[in-house]
Amino acid sequence: MSKFANLFRIAYHGSEFHGSQIQPDVVTVEGIIKEIINKLGATNPIFASRTDKGVNALCNVITTTSDLKCKEFVGDFIEKLESYPIWITGFSDIDLTFNPRIAKQRQYRYHVFNEENITLFNEAMQMFVGKHDFKNFARILDTDTVDTRRTIREIKVIPSDDVLICEIKGLSFLWHQVRKMIGAATDVTNGRKKLMDIERGLNGEKVDFTMAKPEFLTLTNIQYDNITIEKVRNERIMRSKYELSRNDNFFWKEFL
Repeated sequence: MSKFANLFRIAYHGSEFHGSQIQPDVVTVEGIIKEIINKLGATNPIFASRTDKGVNALCNVITTTSDLKCKEFVGDFIEKLESYPIWITGFSDIDLTFNPRIAKQRQYRYHVFNEENITLFNEAMQMFVGKHDFKNFARILDTDTVDTRRTIREIKVIPSDDVLICEIKGLSFLWHQVRKMIGAATDVTNGRKKLMDIERGLNGEKVDFTMAKPEFLTLTNIQYDNITIEKVRNERIMRSKYELSRNDNFFWKEFL
């Protein structure tokens, strides 16, 4: 029997999960997805990006292997996710050799509240654009052998009413990198650090920065070359089956 590679674009509300990556004894996005796709006869789920506890996603991507094309079981997949704040927003049949972790670009969005010094905040964030060593702006374990150099392609700081929307684009990101970058910028605007401290950190000096809260961070996009994703329009279902609080409104506006 022929094997097919299936790609699904998913969204989820991070407050309900202990992160995306599967872990023992806690509820994670990967744990739920893996259990469901195994019941549907698919195997080997691979996530394009990992997100921390509390972090939202408008666009994460998973791939699986099955005996069916996406359209033949996407309906069952959506139905079995009805008890969870996880939604299928698109799908595509792909080559068996496709690796979702090799993306053209990733984009994150952070909502910053109660920030009055927009000019200084933007100046601090622009210091991260380009290729830098981000070891001072990420969580790196002693056992890690990861290359901590990353390239930030673009950062936009957009005022919207009483909120700053900070959009960050890059090829890949380190663990906690975006939250550390936001935290460093707010350290500067609140007088805890100076712009030169960010420069020192990027130049390899040991500088401790605040880490911003996870619940205001959203993975908003992952782009690939030569992949066309068919959209699943289910915003009404999403809104009706999940009770929203005021603090969650910014997350849901992204869908509409």
